[in-house]
Amino acid sequence: MSIVRTYRRSDVDGQQRMEYREAWFAPGSGEVVVHHGRVGNTGTTTAENVPNDDAGEELLASFAAQCAEDGFTELTAGETSRLEVSYRLKGAEPTRVEHTLVEALRGEITNQLAWRGLGEVVDQRRESGRIVLDVDTPHARKAAAEIPAAAKLAGVQASRVTTAH
Repeated sequence: MSIVRTYRRSDVDGQQRMEYREAWFAPGSGEVVVHHGRVGNTGTTTAENVPNDDAGEELLASFAAQCAEDGFTELTAGETSRLEVSYRLKGAEPTRVEHTLVEALRGEITNQLAWRGLGEVVDQRRESGRIVLDVDTPHARKAAAEIPAAAKLAGVQASRVTTAH
């Protein structure tokens, strides 16, 4: 799958604003999906049908060019923050149920954040009595605010999940 993810910072009436635009194309899907909005809010999604994979890739390239023309750019590592989401284990090693819960949590975090332009889970590791999900985000505070909802949707006890940035 090919994806273009861009952001633009602006000043609106003296307040900082960050917007996102992204588009993706999966070969064989027959459509390019465009998603855009203000960071932290569920954006607007549209899809455009394409006759073949070459047309899909061309449309994605045109989207990237239009984003650049409008002042949207991909964020560099220095422009994102790292948010750590920890799931506290009951013992030293995760049980099969805990593995399942963490995978559900990982999926829901990415779902909650991606549809709001807030990033995604990029890594997972085990540390003394916990599993840590690393999230790259353009806005750590707003991303952290979405974690309780993701935990609830994943069926994970909120008391077992903490965030740090």
